[in-house]
Parts: sequence; structure tokens; C-alpha cells
Amino acid sequence: MELMYPIAIVIFLVISIVISAINFKEKEKYTTGRKVANTKYIKESEYYKSKVRKYRVYSILLVIVSIFSIFVTSVLIARPITKQIKSDTKYNRDILIGLDISLSECKVNLELVKKFRKIIPNIEGDRIGIVLYNTAPIVYCPLTDDYDYIDECLKTIEEQLNIVIENNGYVPYSYDEKGMETRSFWYGGTIANNREKGSSLVGDGLAGTISSFPDLKEDKDRTRIVIFATDNDVAGTQTITLEEACKYCKQYNINLYAYCPSVDMNIYTSKEKIESYRKAVEEIAGGKFYVGDLDRMSSSIVNEIKDTKTTAMKTSVKTIITDHPEFLCITVTVLVVILIILEKRIKL
Repeated sequence: MELMYPIAIVIFLVISIVISAINFKEKEKYTTGRKVANTKYIKESEYYKSKVRKYRVYSILLVIVSIFSIFVTSVLIARPITKQIKSDTKYNRDILIGLDISLSECKVNLELVKKFRKIIPNIEGDRIGIVLYNTAPIVYCPLTDDYDYIDECLKTIEEQLNIVIENNGYVPYSYDEKGMETRSFWYGGTIANNREKGSSLVGDGLAGTISSFPDLKEDKDRTRIVIFATDNDVAGTQTITLEEACKYCKQYNINLYAYCPSVDMNIYTSKEKIESYRKAVEEIAGGKFYVGDLDRMSSSIVNEIKDTKTTAMKTSVKTIITDHPEFLCITVTVLVVILIILEKRIKL
């Protein structure tokens, strides 16, 4: 335990010494009344002597209790506290979900999102983020350990996928509040420069997901994971190819878990596209590749993630200050009561 304002005790001590010195210098004088003659016999009586003894005892006690009261009050004002320095160090991983939201992927993506919503409770403790891409990648949910917010984002994606599926694979045109939210979701950044560059730019999507990790170059020891999904049906001009993006995964030691729907799940993919996707992931990035079965994919990814190491992520150091006035407040109250009793007793 320590005092936050120890100077308060010094100030009280100085004031007490000054007041005491002033009082001791003053001599008692008879300012009113008259002296009583022939008090010798009274002073020699046992009754008088007992009263004087009691008076002196009470006077001394009064001084002692007063001094102690002043001291306790000064300590109380000095604010007794305990300090606890707490460093929030979490051991976890950074996980980014990269999702190809081209319209050809809606049905598969819907099932994927449902699986992701089931996966997340099994990997709580890690920071999770979501990157959506088509022509261009956008960070839809930054890395966070607020799992309610993550689930809310996935729920919104699920709702938007359902809207397009119900509209036969097209984004419905509506200018009410719900319709504007849908248009904002599908046309709010992921199709930037779509006319010039095209759609489903897988390499750009993976590169954008990788670059969304904070401190990527500075903190190379941080455990980073990308869960990446696409049918690998590139329909445009990529700035970065899938193979080049996979090299970045290897360069920055990123664990890549990639998924591709099978041919019978998505008519826009093919065996050749699946094979080139698999080679890039396994041979260049050194990652894990899953095709087709979503149940196997989700359970395998959970187990694989749990097997990867966790790294320390230091957050701000907190100083927790706890006040301890209870004992001193009780003591002051008791001393005041004693002073009142002594003041009554001293009037003999």
C-alpha cells in the first residue's frame, strides 16, 4: 500500500506544530471573575484531589486522541492506495477469410458462410477478419476478437447472398432502404474498375487479403492464417496472378487454407482450373487445399488452425488504482465519538 499524496501528512504536521507552539506560548490569565480565598483546605481534600486527577487524565487523553485524529485524517487525505500494473498479453492468431463474391459463386458462398459461422465459435480467442473481393478486394470486417460483430458481418453476407439467389443470380434493383443496402453491398467497392479489369480476379483477391494483415513486414513472427475461397474462374486482367500471390504467402510465412467448389457444385470451374489452383496453393504457398466437401473442409480447417502456434500480442499496459479508505474512515468516526465523550467528561 502507498499514499498518492504523502505531502498532505507533512502539511498537517507543520500546521499542528505551529498551532501547538502558539498555544504553549500563551499563559493562562485571570481575565474575569475573582480569586477565591482560603482554598488550601479544599485542595487538600480527597474529593478535590480525585477530581483533579480525573481532569488531568481526561486532558491527556483528549490531547492524545486529538493528535491521533489529526494524523489519521491526514493519512486519509493523503489517499492510501494500492497500484496494480496489468499487462494484457493475449496469445492468439490472426485469421482472415478471403471470399470471392462474384455472382457465379453465390450458392457455394452461402454454404461457405454458414460453415464459417459454425467454425468461429471453435476458434474463439483469435482475431478474425473478412475480406471480400471480385474485381478488387475490400476489408469488410477488420481483424477483431469481437465475435458478435464478426457473426453480424457474416449474417449480413448470408442475407445478401440469399437475396441474389432468390432473384435468379442477379442483384435486384430497388430504391427503398433495403434495396439501397443491397446495391451498396454488391457495388460498394468490390467491382471497382470492373469494365476495364473484369471480374473474379483471384490473384488480386489473395494479394489484397494478405496485405490486410497489420504489421506484415515488421512482425514476421506473428501467426497469420488465410482461409481463401474461389472457383478460380478468372474473367479479366489480374494485376497479380494467383501464383505470385501464393509466393507472398510463402514469403511472409502465412498459413493458407484454400477452398474450391467441385465441378458438379459450380459450372464455372473445371478440372484444369481446380488443378492449377491446387498447385499454386500446395506447391508454391505450402498451404492446404480443399475441394468439394464443405463438411470435411470446415472440420479439417478447425483442427489445422488449432494445431498452429499462437503468438503473443501485447496490448496497452494498465495501472489499476484501488483506494483503501474503509479502515481509516471507521477509525476517524470512532475517534470523533471518543472526543465527544472526553469533552463531556472533562467538564468536571
